[in-house]
Amino acid sequence: MSSIPVCIDISHHQGYPDFDQVRASGVLGVIHKATEGSNFIDDARAENLANAKRAGLGIATYHWLKPGDARSQIEFYLSVVDPEQGERVVIDYEEDGCTLHMLKEAVQALLDYGSDLQISVYSGHLLKEQLGDNVDDFLAEHTDLWLAQYASESSISWPSGTYPQWSLWQYSETGEVPGIDDSYVDLDNFNGSAAEFLRWINPKGGIPMPVPSPEPSEVVSVAITAPEQVGVRVMINGKVVRDRPLRPAKRGPDIVR
Repeated sequence: MSSIPVCIDISHHQGYPDFDQVRASGVLGVIHKATEGSNFIDDARAENLANAKRAGLGIATYHWLKPGDARSQIEFYLSVVDPEQGERVVIDYEEDGCTLHMLKEAVQALLDYGSDLQISVYSGHLLKEQLGDNVDDFLAEHTDLWLAQYASESSISWPSGTYPQWSLWQYSETGEVPGIDDSYVDLDNFNGSAAEFLRWINPKGGIPMPVPSPEPSEVVSVAITAPEQVGVRVMINGKVVRDRPLRPAKRGPDIVR
């Protein structure tokens, strides 16, 4: 598996990345947190996605679903994002207390919005435990799966009765990508080719983005091992390219501000 993923997912915890560097590293897409619950807005989303799109990256957003009224949460998300026709939208389904009824209520709210939205469900153990081997026809028809599981690809498992295959797989929450220097980042691989990923993440029916050809270059690999609490300064040809200690990216609900 390549050390540079096809896709990364971020939130305000990653600050404001240099997306030209992210793009140059080989990443093709960014999925950004937009909202959580009924009143939290990720204030880095708009600027980050505008810059990511300008750098040539495919973009999408997600809503962190909390226990409670799922429809009102999705209506809040839609009012913030205002998705275009055929846009990829994601329901982050991982918080304890959420139920399949809430998830399907959220999916239905996206369907009722119209605009032929492409709906993905992000989840790990929660959806797997709730679905088991059962086939949920509603979810199978209207959604695909973005799996979160930190294991080798040969050992991952998911609710395959409903989702015969996963579309996107988050395989690490402690990744490093050029252009994001002050936090670890989630790394994701796609179950298909680069061209298929770009069709997946971009609005349905839009003009497909070309898959870039890598520029030929000589690569020098250097491995550095250091405790997390120790700062690391990396210089290449006299230029500092990293001068901050990494800190783990936060996973879990945000505190409403």
